[in-house]
Amino acid sequence: MSETVNVVCYKAKTLKNGSHPLMVRVCKDGKKKYQSIGISILPSHWDFKRNEPNDRCPNKDEINASSG
Repeated sequence: MSETVNVVCYKAKTLKNGSHPLMVRVCKDGKKKYQSIGISILPSHWDFKRNEPNDRCPNKDEINASSG
């Protein structure tokens, strides 16, 4: 029974300003649960392959501090 916990840019929900919320995704026993961390980000500032903010992200330090 392994668990994984990741911070993801939740593309299924788009906010009014065009950004997407960052969520903590917990996977356990084949089920996924998402919880918002209260930060949103534009898709152009997120690296979807590495699942982290890219170098152009203006609040990269804040995101890394809240997710790590």
